[in-house]
Amino acid sequence: MLRFTIAMFVRADSKFKSGTLFGYSVEQNIGETILLNFSSLQIHLQVKGKVISADSTIADDKWHFVAGVWNGETGVASLYLDGVEIGKENNILKGSLMLGGGWISLGKRYLAAQKKADPSTSFSGTLHQVNVWSTAAQPDHMWLAAQSCTWPIPGSLKGWTDFLFGIKGEVEKKFKSECKGA
Repeated sequence: MLRFTIAMFVRADSKFKSGTLFGYSVEQNIGETILLNFSSLQIHLQVKGKVISADSTIADDKWHFVAGVWNGETGVASLYLDGVEIGKENNILKGSLMLGGGWISLGKRYLAAQKKADPSTSFSGTLHQVNVWSTAAQPDHMWLAAQSCTWPIPGSLKGWTDFLFGIKGEVEKKFKSECKGA
C-alpha cells in the first residue's frame, strides 16, 4: 500500500482519556503498523513507528470526525478533526510501501506477531462509519466527509459494513447511530 486514508466518526467516553481507534499490523513484520489513537490532549497517527501528533481533546462525549492520511509517494501525513487539518508532517517514510495482508482492529491495538490484543490500549466509546481507502484524501474531501455521518463511497480497502461481521470482544453493534456531522 503506497497511501491510505482512515476516517471515522468517534464519540469517546469522557471518563477515559486515551484509546486506540484503529490499528493495523502485519504478523510477519512487526514494524508494519498503523495506529490512530488519542491521549488526553492529542491525537496521534503512527505509520511504521513514525508518529505525527496534533493537540486536541476528543474524550468529551461528543461526536467528532477523525481521520489520518498518509501518502508514501510524497511522504506527507496529516491528521484531521471535524474536517479541519490539525496536523501535518512532511518526509514521513517518503518512497515507502506498507505491506498488505495484516490485521485491522478497531478499539484496541492488535499485536499480530503475538496474535493478541493489547487491553491497555482499549477505547471506550462509539465508532461509526469507519472506512479505509487506498488513496490519500485531500483537505476538501475531509471537510465534506465531516459534514455528514454517511458517505456515498465506502472505503476501497475496508468499508464500514465490512467491520460489522466477525466482531469480537466487548462490542455492542448498533445500527442506528446518534452521530451528527461536524
